[in-house]
Amino acid sequence: MLSHVLIGVDGSSTSLHAARFGLSMAQQTNATVTMVYVLETPAVIPFGPLSGYLTTSAPKTEQEIAKASAMLDELTREYAQVKCEKRVEPGHAADILCELAGKLDADLVVVGARGRGAGTRFLMGSVSDRVTHHAPCPVLVVREKKPA
Repeated sequence: MLSHVLIGVDGSSTSLHAARFGLSMAQQTNATVTMVYVLETPAVIPFGPLSGYLTTSAPKTEQEIAKASAMLDELTREYAQVKCEKRVEPGHAADILCELAGKLDADLVVVGARGRGAGTRFLMGSVSDRVTHHAPCPVLVVREKKPA
């Protein structure tokens, strides 16, 4: 039986579909939900023979944090009867989800499948793949139905 579901959201349509699926499942089983929006931290890449470096993106702003929090609020309003904790965390999505699954003693982790090609997965990695292999509990990867 499910008592605690951890749902990862990144703002993509696939993750929102997965979140709704997970919230619906939690509603049917009376499970508690922890919904997490992970704001990816920029990677630091050493550059050149001196102590120079490059970052892959700018640090996250307060506006991006507020936008992520608002998205979680909107999702949980749709399922008001589900007991839900919302968190916005900085870091790498797969690592944060696996760590929280252990700390919170989650029974299930729900994530969306991005549907990237093999080349992109090889270069960038796949959050759902990494969570599937490293989470301390079962993982449900939800794929959006493609229109017929």
